[in-house]
Amino acid sequence: MNYLLVSYVPFGKGSSPNTYVLGDMWLEDLRAQAKAWSPYGRLGVAVRYVDDLTVADSGSFNLVEINPQEEGFDVFPLPNYYSLKTFIKTLPKLRRQLNQACQWASIVQADYNGHPVSLSEIVWPIAKKHNNKRIYVFNGADPFPRLEQFVAQEPNPIIRMLKQQKMVKYFDRFCRQAIREADLVFAHNFSVVKRFQQEWSDRCHNFERTFVTDEILISDQQAALRQQRLMDASQPLRLITAGRQTPIKATDHVLRAMAIALSRGIDLHLDVVGDGDSLENYKQLAVELGLEETVRFVGGVPYGRELFDWFDQAHIIVVTNLTAEISRNIFLGMARGLPVILYRNPGSDALLEKHKTSILVPSGDIDALSAAFIEAHQNRTYLAELLANGLALARTRTLDETHRRRAELAACLHG
Repeated sequence: MNYLLVSYVPFGKGSSPNTYVLGDMWLEDLRAQAKAWSPYGRLGVAVRYVDDLTVADSGSFNLVEINPQEEGFDVFPLPNYYSLKTFIKTLPKLRRQLNQACQWASIVQADYNGHPVSLSEIVWPIAKKHNNKRIYVFNGADPFPRLEQFVAQEPNPIIRMLKQQKMVKYFDRFCRQAIREADLVFAHNFSVVKRFQQEWSDRCHNFERTFVTDEILISDQQAALRQQRLMDASQPLRLITAGRQTPIKATDHVLRAMAIALSRGIDLHLDVVGDGDSLENYKQLAVELGLEETVRFVGGVPYGRELFDWFDQAHIIVVTNLTAEISRNIFLGMARGLPVILYRNPGSDALLEKHKTSILVPSGDIDALSAAFIEAHQNRTYLAELLANGLALARTRTLDETHRRRAELAACLHG
């Protein structure tokens, strides 16, 4: 059985005709999915193809070059679109190439991504025409808060109203239709389950979003050493935050909360990992808050050993996403033995509360975030408990296990 994954996350032009450039974390996910599907058939990936891929557009920390045949999957390049004008221009070619890819496939998987039109809206009727089994996927984020935020930024009230009608309400109707029609639905965010509760059925399955592999997980011996290090209150409490430095990640909240804690005599250090449009603003804010000696801006770091070396220097990972999603850093941090301080988020709250892995803070509450830093510094025993609980949870939620379970469900569609 051929399994076609249709994704808006792009591949870039490689240095030879047989190679492509893509994001490093995206590659890890594809490798796991190809491995999980290999007992049943071949994985294919239909993706936007761009000549010059940037890290910002890659959905990852860094770029890597690969030969897909060596990785165990096939690539079906699609024309690139990024605006309404380019979408209209490329639509005929996009339909032709998706039609060819669906002819190859037995099963077609689509997700909500795509701007200004989701790729799933184009491929969904094409896959139906070819009698493909169809799987709809909601990835780590609930797309609607972010889409509504995008619409709210439109200054013209008439255009804003039209965007609300055409983009938000229309896409909501499409998603509900896709859930009802899909042979399977995979979600990686509990807020999506709640949003579409009326459409949810026994064909719908929710998985935690994880990029943890067996190689990332620390051992029991390493965990014991980290707990000992956590208990040493004579050292600064070392925080780390990682990801694209954009407003929705709210690194400015972390800086302001840290400044409050420092003013109350709490000894903290922060590493900020990642590049992005807001990075220079955050650097300037750190200067204004007098944090030059206690905050280090690391910049972009390749995903893998180098990134986890930075994780290993920290005591705690801080996640302050302002949108409804389960951040990949939650499980990655727990797998490396880091307790998590994070903003409350419908995508992850229930799971983290159940397993007692994290300190949860009301979203956007900088004073509460500062209080969490103070609590963490003063209660090292509690941090050691969070570390053990988080590591235990991460060991049961690996990327390979998630894709294995998804592949088993998909394989059953053909008996």
